[in-house]
Amino acid sequence: MSVNPATLKRIEDAHRFGAVYRGYLANHLPMALIALDHMGASDATLGRFEDAYLESHLEPIGKDPAFQAAVEGFEVRIARAGTVYVLREEIDRLAAGFGSGAFHGAIRTAYATQSGSDREVAHALAYWTRAFEPLPEPPELTGHQTPLEVLAAISRDPPFAKRPPGKNIAERLQNAAKDASFRELVAQVDRAKLSMASLAAALVRAYAASSDFTVLHGITGTHAFRLLAEHSSEPGRAIAHLWQAVVAAYVGAGSPAVEGVALPGSDALDWPEIRARAIQCRDEHDVKLVYSCWYEGEYYGDDLYRRVASSVVCHALRETVDC
Repeated sequence: MSVNPATLKRIEDAHRFGAVYRGYLANHLPMALIALDHMGASDATLGRFEDAYLESHLEPIGKDPAFQAAVEGFEVRIARAGTVYVLREEIDRLAAGFGSGAFHGAIRTAYATQSGSDREVAHALAYWTRAFEPLPEPPELTGHQTPLEVLAAISRDPPFAKRPPGKNIAERLQNAAKDASFRELVAQVDRAKLSMASLAAALVRAYAASSDFTVLHGITGTHAFRLLAEHSSEPGRAIAHLWQAVVAAYVGAGSPAVEGVALPGSDALDWPEIRARAIQCRDEHDVKLVYSCWYEGEYYGDDLYRRVASSVVCHALRETVDC
């Protein structure tokens, strides 16, 4: 899969910018352009989104020489060995930090594999490497619950209703993992019940119940994991690391509700209408969430993804369209 030539040029022209701005915020432009392109956005629409994004975001790549050097290193490796070989090496190494940068390193890397640009893969891997904050090896998974059951039990435990300290998702995730009871929470899942499908189902239900911004990153993060899993030589280890990162992010968010449905916008639109409205959205998180819901809904056959995506676009565009 790749993007249109004009979109590819926009992505690679944007490589003059770094992977973060204001010290820690992720550059979402390449990810958003890929998602918008695949959902059918015209070049004019992409141009309007890009112009609006550049007005208030991004800093020149030269402001971060270490990131620039990392990009160049990955470009050399990819040119010599090929993208697939480098991804196979790096996914195993980076799996312990799947939640790094609020999952954005993994998400950007997964989207990059859908862009047709080796340069974008190099930029994505360099960002993930620079943002890399590994969690310890996961504990042995000895419980008897599904991922959703574990999250539901955490949500009903009053001590986890308060967010740990931190100015952003990544910091709260790391601080949640330092809690004395954290490893016990992770271990409550039944390894036989932990899969990409069960974890994805848990997160889309958690988002439908809460519309929580951190849980949003869990949906896009599990979508990214599914795209990258084929490059892992140890998929069991990788999904255990992903599960641990999800639990840390969830606790870091204050353990929002995971049961019931409380969507803020209409859930009645079908996919053609949803995609047509998603490409009008101004917020990169709305764009990426709808994109992930579209792909995951088709892959798993779970209609809740459509309902969530419909709600997102209707809520985001409530001032300009009727839902």
